[in-house]
Amino acid sequence: MSGLKPHLPLDRECEQLLIQIADPHRSDPLPDFIPESDQLARLLAAAQNHGVLPAAIRNLSEILRRPNNSAPEADSLKLDAVRKTLEAARSTLVHQMGFQMMLSHHAQRVMKAFAEAEIRGAIVKGAAFAQRLYPEAALRTFTDVDILIHVADRHKVRDVMPALGFELFEFEDRIGKDYHEQKWLLSTQKEVMVEVHSNLVHSPKLRGNMSIVYDDVIAAGGGDGGNATALLFVAATHGAIGHQLDRLQHLVDVMQAVRGAAGSVDVDRLAEVCDRCGVTLAVAGALELAGKTFGETRCVELARRLLPSTFARLPAQLLSPQLVVRGQSVARGRDSWRRKLFRQALKVA
Repeated sequence: MSGLKPHLPLDRECEQLLIQIADPHRSDPLPDFIPESDQLARLLAAAQNHGVLPAAIRNLSEILRRPNNSAPEADSLKLDAVRKTLEAARSTLVHQMGFQMMLSHHAQRVMKAFAEAEIRGAIVKGAAFAQRLYPEAALRTFTDVDILIHVADRHKVRDVMPALGFELFEFEDRIGKDYHEQKWLLSTQKEVMVEVHSNLVHSPKLRGNMSIVYDDVIAAGGGDGGNATALLFVAATHGAIGHQLDRLQHLVDVMQAVRGAAGSVDVDRLAEVCDRCGVTLAVAGALELAGKTFGETRCVELARRLLPSTFARLPAQLLSPQLVVRGQSVARGRDSWRRKLFRQALKVA
């Protein structure tokens, strides 16, 4: 249940490189710069924490294959060290891909059982994004399975999941509070977790002003939870509300949806559902930050269509690409006040 340890801070050059290599489908040329092996190890640790290790390895390998990186003999030892560091990260990724295949297997088991029990639901977030938003599913890592169900069906879940070999895990500080989220661990393999949600806004404090239930996601997709507009809606709210945009992976999900990886986005339908759910600022903030971080103007344009008022967009200016890049490092705390202010703005937007 524990997350990855915060990585050591990166210098400015490596921070910029992390953003560049995080893009799984970039059109701009990559720089020739590759840091030496010790800095590269730190960079790859950051990429893993940010959930962008597959794209990072692929992009760094491309840089390394360039003719100008076939170094003279004097630099061969440094290049060998770089290659070994990259190969170690690739081995880590192979294990992650195997784990994801196992998660996908259990996801299908659960969805089949839910259908038989007449539980209305859809796989959302990581596993869905990997299949729909990326040119190859292996480019999007995930560590658990998320299923959004109709709130009226959640009482049925406690009968279905134990029959599949899952045990309910409860945080002590959440007992007696309704977070609309159940965490189920596979009894024989505790690292396999299925999270069953009946509202994607978990915090009771935030749910006073915003709410995202199964019907909202289906409406965003025009009747299809796997539609491009629904995927963008979930990606943006997941990043902004659930994680306060502290990982590059969340911004890449948003950017891929806007690029049309899963089809065209219906802006009017997106705006209508955002307004109904009280999440327009969250979605516009995620879009604008993704655009600024990766230089994707379509994200910024869409953000400003959803929220035309400059004044209304001011809270999103608290967030910056540098803030995101440092979001998984030991230096995260020095910028935490910006995230806290943005979260407060979400409550009253």
